[in-house]
Amino acid sequence: MNLLKRLITLLIVLSFNLSVLSQTLFHSDIYNGGVTTGGLSSGMGGEYTDSLHLHIPAGSTIKKVYLFIYSVGEPIIEQILINGNEINIDTSNYIMNAIHTNINSSPIKLYAKDLTNSSFINLTGSYSLKVPGVIQNINDGWFLPILYIEYENPNMFSINTSIWINNQDYDGQNSYNLSNMNPINSLFPVGLSIFEDRACSLTDGTIVNVNGNNLGTIGGSDLINFQEACGGAKGHFYYENQTLYGLDDDVPNNSMNGTDALADISSYLTPNSTGYNLNLEHVKYPSQSLAAANLHLLFINAYTSPCSTFTTSVTSDTTICFGETLQLLATGGVPTSTSPAYEWTSLTNPSALNDLSCTDCPNPIFSGTSSQVYTVRIWNTDSCSVVKPISIGVSQPQEIGFKTFRSICSFSTGQIVIEDSPDNAVQIGAIRKNGDTLSHNSSNVFNGLSAGDYTLFYIDNFGCSYDTLVTVEPVISTVAQFNANPKTGTAPIQINLTNQSKNATDYSWWINDAYQGSQLPSFYADTSGIYEIELIAWRNDSICVDTFAFTVFIFDSLIVGLPNVFTPNNDGVNDFFNIKVNLPVTYNLVILNRWGNVVFENEDKLSKGTHKLWNGDAQNDELVNDGVYFYKISFELDDAQQCNCSTGVNCEITNCEVVSEGFVQVYGEK
Repeated sequence: MNLLKRLITLLIVLSFNLSVLSQTLFHSDIYNGGVTTGGLSSGMGGEYTDSLHLHIPAGSTIKKVYLFIYSVGEPIIEQILINGNEINIDTSNYIMNAIHTNINSSPIKLYAKDLTNSSFINLTGSYSLKVPGVIQNINDGWFLPILYIEYENPNMFSINTSIWINNQDYDGQNSYNLSNMNPINSLFPVGLSIFEDRACSLTDGTIVNVNGNNLGTIGGSDLINFQEACGGAKGHFYYENQTLYGLDDDVPNNSMNGTDALADISSYLTPNSTGYNLNLEHVKYPSQSLAAANLHLLFINAYTSPCSTFTTSVTSDTTICFGETLQLLATGGVPTSTSPAYEWTSLTNPSALNDLSCTDCPNPIFSGTSSQVYTVRIWNTDSCSVVKPISIGVSQPQEIGFKTFRSICSFSTGQIVIEDSPDNAVQIGAIRKNGDTLSHNSSNVFNGLSAGDYTLFYIDNFGCSYDTLVTVEPVISTVAQFNANPKTGTAPIQINLTNQSKNATDYSWWINDAYQGSQLPSFYADTSGIYEIELIAWRNDSICVDTFAFTVFIFDSLIVGLPNVFTPNNDGVNDFFNIKVNLPVTYNLVILNRWGNVVFENEDKLSKGTHKLWNGDAQNDELVNDGVYFYKISFELDDAQQCNCSTGVNCEITNCEVVSEGFVQVYGEK
């Protein structure tokens, strides 16, 4: 029977986020001891301080303490004090986000703070709370702190507790299904406490209905909040030893009326019920007045259950730095062959489950980038369970507003001025490239900075560090300059350099990206090409540099080598009229005898190198007679080669045509 019941409950849980009637269970537990709760409200008034008088019997120990507080609109950051201790609320991590159609659709957010381990939570049950008021208007500010305290006592009967939060937008008539509870023993009182705010009177109060039974109408400022208008009714109570007790003006009977927002609903439940339906309707529904928003925020149950107590634990609420992951942990669950022992859910954002590595294990890894609240349901062997919330804050990086002032080169006159610090920064500093950490002065100024890059960082109140790169620009008076002479020419050639820099003490010379040293008065160019000469100059500090560059073009000249004798006798030695050129050319050759007659002529293209232009044959293909012959030969670079800097030739400054005339002695054999 227990297994079947657990399976049915599991199916209900799986459809939990899909049903508009389902309600969000924030916390539930079963233990030996009791629970007490109460709340204040600023209503429509200003800031004030009042006290809650809750019930914690002698011999008890604190088990769990939650502070709930909500805001309408974006919250104004103010002091919320309990017994003089400031309470900081992570406004990025809410457990409810609703709107009220009658308050200009302003967001209504509910926040929870675990105060279990806070030293100021005492066992007297008396707590002084400083309540912030409405600073601007109804749509802006903090309201309604609620203290919820569970206490353990080994001499008491077991108690089952549950805290439900509203998960619906307010329209004046809202229905809630409080389900998946541990079985309720309706032979004993079943406490239902409602906490609402902004309910001014019964004429625009809230009609409460449980399982179709009208419990009455609540509204107005209750006994402990009577001095503030529209404070709303709140169910102050404690429950222990299977008995429900009302506190202040709340009565533990089966009805709710006026400022009494507490009821024993056991008579409206079936035996061993695991939930009930709650309907809250504005008296003026559907046309409500602006002043009476009637915001119902929390529903708290305390009752006796046949379930056995069992020990569980979960990861404490914590905040991690942006980009970090967190290993969560829950213990005490007992799996069965058909169902897991743990069920993780996201309280306000179903898609946030994707940030968990698993949802049915005891130790999922959280890898989200925004704050979230999860709950984990932990099952025991008897198909009973507890629900524990875990709030994970993710510290978000914030920008540091700053401006910089330049530093005169070789002097430390730069500044970084902090204009806007992150609101959660506890330390701001800067780091030099060498790793030195700098602190700003009382005016938020980093003084005496040399030019260069700095890492500006801040550490927030969670110990997270975020940084940004800041550059202090230099004011440079150095001027790099040099003169090259000549500025162009043909190889081989020496180029003389004259350093003409101003306000410089150190130099670095480079040719074609190769370092040449700190002094380079001249260099020798033995081959044609492009020579990129660069001078980097600075004064004492190498970050304050100026650069000057100049390009020198060195070209080749056409050079031809001609013979003055050859022996075309086929002995393999000097058998040809050979010429040598250092560049590709076209040529025209004419050979004449002593009487001026042409004996041989030819023209063609030649590549770079040595070529055999004449073997001694005449035009009749016979070898000429020995003797002296006159030649005229011309060489010219073709159009593709002329003024082509990539080949190292420029016909404007070098020889692109050679004409030569001369004699050559021919020795041969007849």
